[in-house]
Amino acid sequence: MPQIADGGAVPGRRRCVARPVSSRAATMLRRADELLSEAAGTPDAAERFQLAYLAALRGAGAVLAVAEVRAGQSVRRTRTRNAWVLMTKADPGFARWADFFADRSATRAAIEAGITRSLPAEEVDTFYGEVGSFLHEVEDCLSDRVAVSE
Repeated sequence: MPQIADGGAVPGRRRCVARPVSSRAATMLRRADELLSEAAGTPDAAERFQLAYLAALRGAGAVLAVAEVRAGQSVRRTRTRNAWVLMTKADPGFARWADFFADRSATRAAIEAGITRSLPAEEVDTFYGEVGSFLHEVEDCLSDRVAVSE
């Protein structure tokens, strides 16, 4: 993304919290992309949902990994282990995504517990697309930090 002379983002785009680049964040984002690709090739809708959800969790992990390298940030030392709560604390710009994924946590839990065995394919396809959008936003945010620091 092009940068304004003062280091800010182009107007109209979400501005990421200034942060250094983290190799751990890049690794987590790469794993998220792998999981989303795996989900694309899975014919079972419930399994596709679960893989896409795991990809979103890895994306949240990338946001958290970047926050960890910031001075004075102690995101992982909080009482909660909820990735969506932690991601919002690490970068409030991702709060909308955190709410979106938190709203689907019960579906993931039901699939893992074996309570839900099938989901509407259209719903899963929509969710898959949203996870892709989220990961692109995480990637854009991390790329912005590389561009600014170069």
